[in-house]
Amino acid sequence: MIISICDLNVADVTQTTKLLDASMKKYMIKDSFLKVDTFTSADELLASQKDYTLIFLGIKLPGTNGLEAARQLKKRKNPPIIIFTTVSPDHCLESYDLGVEGYLLKPISEEKFDKIFSRYLLPAFPPPDTLNIYSNRLLFHIPVREIYYIESVGRKCIIHTSNQVYETNLALNSIETTLSNAFFVRCYRSYLVNMNYIQAILDLEILLRNGERIPLTLRKRSFLIKTYSRFLTQKSLNQNGSSKI
Repeated sequence: MIISICDLNVADVTQTTKLLDASMKKYMIKDSFLKVDTFTSADELLASQKDYTLIFLGIKLPGTNGLEAARQLKKRKNPPIIIFTTVSPDHCLESYDLGVEGYLLKPISEEKFDKIFSRYLLPAFPPPDTLNIYSNRLLFHIPVREIYYIESVGRKCIIHTSNQVYETNLALNSIETTLSNAFFVRCYRSYLVNMNYIQAILDLEILLRNGERIPLTLRKRSFLIKTYSRFLTQKSLNQNGSSKI
């Protein structure tokens, strides 16, 4: 997928790129699935004949302004989704007359950007990796990126996600082998945790971003700290590498 960011202000282009990168990391989407072209004028953007899936487009631009650029882009054979990024709401109504899908006011908040990302970009990526389980005799395909943690209770496992809790007869060892993802770690004999959702490692607990706490033994604590540190280092390297696109 190819998208574009077009804005006169280089700092705003950089900020939008960072927000995009943050959303990619949040939804655990591989960087290789997305290419980003940046422009500081609409004329440069219009000169490109690429079929962009989505364009973040400023309105006040040198030469052809954003409104006229949107008008021309929407007439193309494969018109892109267009999200205006601007400091003023003055052209909001006019933008919808042009068929523009969104309007973000600067400074753009992470929350508002994430809504645009999850609505227009997330569905266009390949289906995420899933954990396929039977729960109450029904088959579920759970996106791995939504799993906070999995706990073993007796002969069952409870899978905690951002949206729902599932119960399955699969053993934790079996699920751990199936996932085989570098961001899952066994922090306790009966818990498997997604490190993307770790907020803090305490003395005898792991604090997750949603406020839940997972028990942690002293024997496992040193191992977890080392594993989590390596995970954060690799994640940082990935982020720095993707910021160059």
